[in-house]
Amino acid sequence: MIPNGQYHVLVIEDNPGDFMLVEELIAEQTAAPVIRHAKNFHDAKIQLKPGHSFNLVLLDLSLPDHAGEPLIHEMVALCGDVPVIVLTGYVDFGFGVRSLGMGIADYLLKDELTAMALYKSMVYSTERKRIILALEASEKRVRSFANQLNNVLEEERSRIAREIHDEFGQQLTGLKMSLSTLKKISGNSADKNALIDTLVADVNISIASVRQIANELRPVLLDKLGLFPAIAWLTKEFERKTGILCSLCLPNNMNIGNEIAEINIFRICQEALTNITKHAQATLVIVRVEVEQEELIITITDNGLGIQPGVISSPLSMGFLNMEERAQLIGAKFSISSLAPTGTIIKLILSNYGQ
Repeated sequence: MIPNGQYHVLVIEDNPGDFMLVEELIAEQTAAPVIRHAKNFHDAKIQLKPGHSFNLVLLDLSLPDHAGEPLIHEMVALCGDVPVIVLTGYVDFGFGVRSLGMGIADYLLKDELTAMALYKSMVYSTERKRIILALEASEKRVRSFANQLNNVLEEERSRIAREIHDEFGQQLTGLKMSLSTLKKISGNSADKNALIDTLVADVNISIASVRQIANELRPVLLDKLGLFPAIAWLTKEFERKTGILCSLCLPNNMNIGNEIAEINIFRICQEALTNITKHAQATLVIVRVEVEQEELIITITDNGLGIQPGVISSPLSMGFLNMEERAQLIGAKFSISSLAPTGTIIKLILSNYGQ
């Protein structure tokens, strides 16, 4: 809601007496409002130019240069996110209902206008508009997130398919060829034994590849030993694959006891390290897990390029959205801070730790 005294109102009214009345009614209920007057539609268009500061428009429907439904359509388009309240002397309930369908915030009769009625309409209209805009932004964000999530899932499926085809598939093909050769060798020759040794080695490589793919999908350590050993494995793999030094500090208490929280915390850490790999150009990452007063605090810091202003809040920042959504799922506080180019700090705080 707009705090009292911050109303910046444009009153579009060709009758000077009606304008003075509206001005007095607004001033009676609000402290130090900023009120501007437009005597016709042309004047209103000039004052409502891009970058204007109005947060409310009061509109008379009978202006010298415009009137009725066409006026409503043009004013709603012109005002955009600014609510428009119609003030009229014509009693037409049906038209009032239709005007609300055209985007008008409220429809008030001048003959029934009081300071309190006008003030309530102003408060309700601005608050309703704020809620609608917040819902639209949220819906847009959800749609963007869902679209990008589908893209990421498809990319992940493609990656897994490539790894299975390129690594595991080739290894199985090699085993098939070796088995065919083995079949042709008779007796207990040295060649046969050497080939068997090669087959065993290939099988071991295949087993390792399958385990690696399975671990990347969901680490076995997470299910068997819990979150902290899984984070230790994650940071070790990150350092091995990227060459970026990764320092890890874990608490002595090695159990959370909440499977849903554990998998979401693990995925947040995984996403954070993935983002660092892709964008940060860091040489050092510090992962610190602490327990303070029944709060589990996880901090991931890097010395990379930092994050440019506006990137975090962008609906296209899939990684940040994913981490934030996962934090909300488990009731955790999530924050990202960056002072480019000094690196980035990601912090996750889970309250009631251990309960």
